[in-house]
Amino acid sequence: KRFTRNTFFTEKNPTIVNFPLRNVDLSELLSPEHRTANHCVYDLIANVVHEGEPEAGKGTYRCHVLHRGTGKWFELQDLHVSEILPQMITLSESYIQIWEQKEAID
Repeated sequence: KRFTRNTFFTEKNPTIVNFPLRNVDLSELLSPEHRTANHCVYDLIANVVHEGEPEAGKGTYRCHVLHRGTGKWFELQDLHVSEILPQMITLSESYIQIWEQKEAID
């Protein structure tokens, strides 16, 4: 959880969480009878980052998006778009991540 709220204030957790960008296997989280029936490998396709203070209107958001055609990552902030190294994505304070399930290869 990136933000914690109580009656008096909102706090932001600045912890950097390391995560892979590709081939995340979530099958161990399924019950044994569902593991073989479901393909549970995912690739990250988007990563939303919040920078700044946790109060409303005091921060900015950036989005990292994978271009599937080229395999390159891009950073979007308002109207500014620039290419970003994949290694930089894992160094950011992720707020929301979007994962895509990979197709099973038989």
